[in-house]
Amino acid sequence: MRTIEILPESDFSVLKVIQVEGPKWNWFTGYLPYLRVFNPKVYDSHKGDFLDEKIFEIVKQTLPNSFLRFSEEILFQGQLDDRLRTLEGGSRKSVTIQFFPLIPHELVPTMINRQFLAYPMGFDMRLLFKEGSEKKHNIIDFFLCNLPFDKIDDLVKTIKPI
Repeated sequence: MRTIEILPESDFSVLKVIQVEGPKWNWFTGYLPYLRVFNPKVYDSHKGDFLDEKIFEIVKQTLPNSFLRFSEEILFQGQLDDRLRTLEGGSRKSVTIQFFPLIPHELVPTMINRQFLAYPMGFDMRLLFKEGSEKKHNIIDFFLCNLPFDKIDDLVKTIKPI
């Protein structure tokens, strides 16, 4: 038996895990986990939101057999570490998702000389094959995720790479 404690509400999060499946020519399987800030009044942990949809969409563009493995609320101390331990099984590959501002074409002339921020974030993809496998070198390690320029700053504050 083990005593567990609820985290402070400010530390509540949702663990999203995309199971990545490689193409036939370089078949592999693994997991791409990330955390979202969780406020039950604002974010539906099971349905996700626009940002979750965009992340999933960009992974599926490159790895079309991938799917959302699970979405789990993290409310207790140690729960995240325990859950992540179930995803380990071989090696890791660092991947970057760069969140990039998307400007509608009709607004481009009005945006000349304005500066915007892009947000590159590093994630650890957990792969289910041993370290040193040649397959690892053939796995894409950069994804570009376009988000509306007027919402990107607020959206990226709600994601935590792990």
